[in-house]
Amino acid sequence: MANKTYKAMRIRIDTDTTSTGALTDISAYVNQANLQRSMNLLEDSALSDANKSVLMGLAGTTMTLSGMVNTTTDAIFGALVATATSVLKTTEYRLYATNSTGTVGRFYYGETLVGNVQYSGSVNSLQTFSADLTFDGAVTRTSTQAT
Repeated sequence: MANKTYKAMRIRIDTDTTSTGALTDISAYVNQANLQRSMNLLEDSALSDANKSVLMGLAGTTMTLSGMVNTTTDAIFGALVATATSVLKTTEYRLYATNSTGTVGRFYYGETLVGNVQYSGSVNSLQTFSADLTFDGAVTRTSTQAT
């Protein structure tokens, strides 16, 4: 079985500041992406318990992106540096792997809110961005891309 590489990943996100934006592939401008799932654990141990007892709490998914600022990424994230917005952005994270039957893909997508955007750079360097996206509700994992 082939190992997945970053070269085989794709990121698509709404380019618009309204809820009707089209998904645009920004993979060529992203140099780092993380998808993280976390769950709160609620302790429900009693005084007489010898071991800790926990229950599952709420779960959530976040994504961190970083890359180069250009007209495409600036259209998505630049306006968020200057103004607050509550617009959900459809985000898709695509992973490819090649196996004996060909190339197969896994797609993770859902509605995200951008919680943090940072622009940075220095003299004689590329301007870069980083953004933290939080999925609102469930993340869908399928073998076909979002519309």
